[in-house]
This record gives sequence, C-alpha cells and structure tokens, in this order.
Amino acid sequence: MGAAISSFCCCWPRRRSPEAVPYLTDDVLAEIFLRLPPHPACLCRVSQTSRRFRRVVTSRRFLGRLHDLHGDTPPLVGFFHNHNHGEDKRFIPIGVDGFGTYCRRRRAAAAGPGRVLAPVDAEWLVLSCRRSRVLLLSPDRLHLLVLEPMLGRRQYFPAPPAPEYKPTCFSNAAVVSAASGHDEFRPHLFRVVFVSSDATSKRSTVFIYNSVTFRWTKVVTADMSSVIDGRPSVLIGKILYWHLISHGIISFNLETHEVHEILVPADVFDDVHEASLNIVVPKNGGVGLTAVSGYILQLWTLRNFTVGASNWDLRKIVRLDELLPLRNARFTAPPPQPSTTTKQPMVWIMALDEDENVGYMWTMVGVFAVQLDSMKYHKVLGAVCRGMEIVYAYKSFFLPAASSAAMIM
Repeated sequence: MGAAISSFCCCWPRRRSPEAVPYLTDDVLAEIFLRLPPHPACLCRVSQTSRRFRRVVTSRRFLGRLHDLHGDTPPLVGFFHNHNHGEDKRFIPIGVDGFGTYCRRRRAAAAGPGRVLAPVDAEWLVLSCRRSRVLLLSPDRLHLLVLEPMLGRRQYFPAPPAPEYKPTCFSNAAVVSAASGHDEFRPHLFRVVFVSSDATSKRSTVFIYNSVTFRWTKVVTADMSSVIDGRPSVLIGKILYWHLISHGIISFNLETHEVHEILVPADVFDDVHEASLNIVVPKNGGVGLTAVSGYILQLWTLRNFTVGASNWDLRKIVRLDELLPLRNARFTAPPPQPSTTTKQPMVWIMALDEDENVGYMWTMVGVFAVQLDSMKYHKVLGAVCRGMEIVYAYKSFFLPAASSAAMIM
C-alpha cells in the first residue's frame, strides 16, 4: 500500500503556487504556453491551474501571439448536431490532438461536452458554427441564440420581425464576424445573416443582425427558382453560400449585399437528384462543388455564371472505396440520405471545414476528414454519427474561463 501511495504521489505531485516560483515571469510562462498544442483542452487545463495562469493565457498580447503563431485557423474541437435534438448530448468531441478516435470510454470521461446547451435550449436547432460561435433557432422559429461555449456567453435576440419574416417560411442563417477586426480582440461583436424564402412566390429575403446596434436590417430581396434548404452555409472570402432545395446555390455578398442564384452542373452523374452535393472551397480559389453518388466523388469548380446559366469544370473523380479503408468493413444498412432521393448513400460529406477545405465524410466505419485538394485523410470519429444527416464542425483556439471547463474536459 505504501509503495502504491508513493508511486501515485510521484505521478501527481502536489500543486505549487505559481507565485512560489519567482523566476517564472509572465513572459516566460507565455513562451511555455505558446508551445502547447493549440487545442482548447490544453489551455483549458492551464487556465484552471491558477488565476495568474488564466490571466496570462487570456491576455490580448498572448492571444495575439497565439493567433500569429497558428495562423487564422483554429483547431477542430468537435461537432454539434441536431440528431435527436431535445437531448442534452448535442456535442461530440474529438481527441485532444484533433485526430483521436471517439470511443465509449472517452465519451464517459467527457460527459460534460454534450451538455453545452442549457435545458431551456435543448429543443433549439443548430444553424451555424463559425469562429467559436454557435447559432441556434428556437422551436417556434421566432428567436435566435448566439452561443459561445468556450466563454460561457449566450446572447438571445428575436428573429427578423413580421410581416417580412413569417415562421411558416423556409429559412436558414449564418453567424459571421463583425465587419472588421479579429474575434479575439472584439469578442462581443458579430453579425447574423438570415435568409427567409417564401414557398409560394420563391422570393428570398436577406436580413442582417448587428450585435452593435441590436437591430435587424432588411438588405435585399430576390427571386429564386426554389427555396433555401437546411444545410449549413459556406463562407468563401466575403461571400456566403447556401444550397437551394432544387440543387441550386444562393450567394450573398457581405459587403455589396448582392444576391445571386448559381445553377449546379447539369451533367453531375446521370441524375443530379441522385447525387449528394456540397459546396466546397477549392485550393485554386473560387467556388467548388462535390457530388457523391455511391463511392464515386466528383469535384467541380465554377468558371463563371450569368443569370440562368453557370459554367462548371470537372476537376477530379475519386473512388472513395479505394481511397478510404472501407473494403474490409462489414456493411450494414446506412441511415437515410439528407436529400430527397430514395437511394441510400454509402458515403456523404456531413460537414465542411471551410478554412482548410476539409470534408468530413460519413462512412459505415466512421467519419474521415478528407482534404479535398490533396485527398489526404485521417479518421476523426468512430461509428458514432450513425443516423445523423448533418453535423456542424466547431473550431476554437482557447478556453479562458475555468467555469466553462466542462465544455471539453
């Protein structure tokens, strides 16, 4: 027993106060913390050590250096989803290094991450995840919530006012950064772009909510061939893109407030309605589109478009059953496809990392992160997303408040 206690004490030394080590100045601590993996779980544990450590990792100087060191792309923390919404397990974390496989033992150890939604928000639908923020819509579709899980901050506000917006309309929304400045230095400022489509007239109206003025602004109305669907937006530069139910694409320029409809390639497979389509961000710039049918993936890029016409180039065709380790898997009946087709796909893209052009592909053996330019991949989750149509990739740099530690611990 004594040996066991001695061994335990060697593994877990008694915590010493940072003030008891005078040579560890704030600058030295910052240099040490900058060399930790940028995943929030690492800085979360640092922030819980003492008030001094928390002050160091949440200072503007440290965050600025962290931002410069790791670029503009925070690491993936996990996925939000709307599958069985109403339960408190709405968040699926990945490993600390960003490449771990999700397992039951890790899920039991990470009981907190699923409880990021308050009980009053359990029925709310996730619409968007971007830059440490999550946008949710109330069940009556009359209120919105911008949640910042890493900060424990939540901001409620009404949806665009009637009669312009009616709860019976098709709608979707996205949360984006403020008009200028990094989120790390202007943490309270954001914008929400809300698109409402009238099912009868096929007219789409765009509203913008500004967290500075706490007001909605109706910016533009345009005729479309269809209504907006429920898949998440993709931000490319200053332009937001959503899918239309008719397999078209709606684009909205955040600066000029111009709205356009882009037609998808007419010759995607034999029938465009049999393919699972997703907007992507090709390496050479512009707008890309993936089409997955069976195990075949096609990658298209948009050359140009005019009213009523779009020109696409087919850049790549990939056999996913040869790329991904799927051949030895015991296949069972897959969950329903997120489109209106009756065919059941074997693979589809559940989410997109618009910063890295990484598609998170659902397969029967797990979820793979596939870099769509190089086609390099790694497995991020086991078969825990079975039955889920869409997930929302959540990325963030840090967790400054110890009170929010349960988010990722």
